[in-house]
Amino acid sequence: MNFNIKKKVLFLVLGAGLVTFCVLSVFAIYERTLVREDMKIMSEELGNKSAEYINDLLIKQLKYTLQEVAEAHAQFIDRQMSITCEDVEILANFMTEIFSHPENYKPQTIKDPRYDTIGMGEPYIVYAPDLRDNVTPEVQEEIALAANGKDLIERIAQNYEGYNATVFFASENGWHVCSRILLGEDGKNHFDTDINFSHERIYEYDPRQRPWYKDAKRENKPVISDLYRTIETDGYQQIGASAPYYDANGKLIGVVGVDTSNVDLYNWISEVNSNNGEYMSFVLNNRGEVIFSTEKEGILSVQKSDMLTVATKSVDMDLRKSAENSVAETATKMVNGETGVEKIIVDDEIFYLAFAPMPDTGWSFGMVISEEEILSKTSETQTYFLDQIYNLQTKMVSEHNHADILSYVIPVILLIILFFLSNNLSRRFVKPIHELSDGVREIAQGNLDKKLDIKTSDEIEHLAICFNAMTDELQTYMKNLTKETAEKERIATELDVAKDIQNGMLPKDFDVDKRADLFATMTPAKEVGGDFYDFYMLDETHLAITVADVSGKGIPAALFMVISKTILNNFAASFYKLNGIAPVVAATNEQLCANNDAMMFVTAFIGVLNLETGEFSYVNAGHNPPVIYHAEENHCDFLDVKKNLVLGPIDGVPFVEQKITFKRGDLIFLYTDGVTEALNVKDEEYLPDRLIAFMNKTDCRADLHDLLKNIHDDVADHVGGAEQSDDITMFALRFKG
Repeated sequence: MNFNIKKKVLFLVLGAGLVTFCVLSVFAIYERTLVREDMKIMSEELGNKSAEYINDLLIKQLKYTLQEVAEAHAQFIDRQMSITCEDVEILANFMTEIFSHPENYKPQTIKDPRYDTIGMGEPYIVYAPDLRDNVTPEVQEEIALAANGKDLIERIAQNYEGYNATVFFASENGWHVCSRILLGEDGKNHFDTDINFSHERIYEYDPRQRPWYKDAKRENKPVISDLYRTIETDGYQQIGASAPYYDANGKLIGVVGVDTSNVDLYNWISEVNSNNGEYMSFVLNNRGEVIFSTEKEGILSVQKSDMLTVATKSVDMDLRKSAENSVAETATKMVNGETGVEKIIVDDEIFYLAFAPMPDTGWSFGMVISEEEILSKTSETQTYFLDQIYNLQTKMVSEHNHADILSYVIPVILLIILFFLSNNLSRRFVKPIHELSDGVREIAQGNLDKKLDIKTSDEIEHLAICFNAMTDELQTYMKNLTKETAEKERIATELDVAKDIQNGMLPKDFDVDKRADLFATMTPAKEVGGDFYDFYMLDETHLAITVADVSGKGIPAALFMVISKTILNNFAASFYKLNGIAPVVAATNEQLCANNDAMMFVTAFIGVLNLETGEFSYVNAGHNPPVIYHAEENHCDFLDVKKNLVLGPIDGVPFVEQKITFKRGDLIFLYTDGVTEALNVKDEEYLPDRLIAFMNKTDCRADLHDLLKNIHDDVADHVGGAEQSDDITMFALRFKG
């Protein structure tokens, strides 16, 4: 029995509703039974496995966070040292500039704390004991010149406000100039001339004996010094950077430097610990010694000196030699500049140690947290997670019950609605289809002016609009196709004519003289190309040959090829006998440069063979070197050519003429870069090495037609299925004598 579309739609809608109802009912019964049985087992397994997973995840996350914090703190401390190094390099460069060009600077004065009042950050001079009462005029002149740097050290010192810092430059003669920032524990200015310069030890200070001076002088470059004590600050340890400076002859004049108190680094580490009391922090130097620490006792602590924790331990305090293997191994990694998180045991307690290097100082920063602290955090999170799982299970049971009810009610309601709407829906659905079918049939019969008027606001209306658009496009396409077909036929005809004209310009009669054999081929990459070859007799004994390659391809290259060939031929015929081949090429270049707005160029090899003597004169204008076959040796190699400029872009350039004498049977093979640069499907070039290798293994005494065919076949084997990328021209000349 056949049914129309209306009945099919009706049966489809009702059938879909019934199938949906049955499937949902079966699924609801099965799902309810299965879920209720598995809910209890799944909830228990989910709780246990989730708790284990959360525990592992939290430990990993805490270790990762600890590592990130350690790296950030290490970078901060290291960055402070990097900034100090940059300041030192600026100061060293400026002092070197002063002493390299003293004529550009006027003498300056600088304060002496023995006679002048010195303010915070104000530069002053101090003399070594052996210099203080023996300042020669030369030293005074040196100090007056160096005093031009006092403004710079004062500006640099201002960058260290809020820190205990000193900016200075010292001389090989024993004096040094300082700009100091001194702060008390309250962070306020505690700089006082009477206090800071009343101690006589400052006048016993010889900068040349200080670690920062010796290190920079020995290394002959900017360095970061290890911790050292200062006389002015009553034994507080300093760390800083120093660098040498020189005169114009490279002679060492002195050392500049910037140092800051380790109090600042210690306070910063203490501040980290105060923000996260569960963490311990410390710094390890490159000898494995703890030099800063938030701990006051234990293996990770350091001894105290007055108000400050400083490193006073000897070599036996090297953590790499600790009796606890985990501590020793981790300390070794820290000294080696590694980054990581390791588990260590200290006093029978397990800790996690995160460490990161500080490259500029050679130190390593470490943060430590006990395993117990980590487990306490994970325990709280685990309990919270289990509570959330239980609440989720309760909610799922409630929602499951509601879903059971809806799985019965909704299908019934849908079936009732579908039953009343299906008939009307099928009738309304079919009507526009009939209209569309009638309209399409009329269009198919050739009435492209037919327009479908269907308003259904759905895909059928869109389909009707598409049919209307299709008829419009078909009409337009048919008109355009007619025009394009005629235009393509015209262009194809013109290209065929151009190809015939170009081929007609290339000489085909190779029997020019019995004393020489010639043969040439030219295969353009497009319908027409920019390569050309030419040969003609200048007189009864001189044969001229040319192979050239115009930049680009197609019609523009072909036009430029015609111009180049014509000009070169005319000049050769006009005054070769008077001037030789080089002036011919130069004159051709001048003519091509005129009105060459497109900046096209042509590479060319032009030669003239004396058919009686075998003397071959030639000029190579940026072209590929030809291959010369020596008949007596039965061997091929590349002809020696000078690097002349190509023809066309630049006028007024000279061209070098070269000569060689052919012997009986010698052969010269000319080609364009379409041969050596032929690409295969892998974009690999044929290359000159393969060309010369092939010609040495082939029979170069064969007929020239066969020789060029053999070379062309080898190039084709290399190219394979790839499209020809450039014009290919080959030309062979054999001297028979």
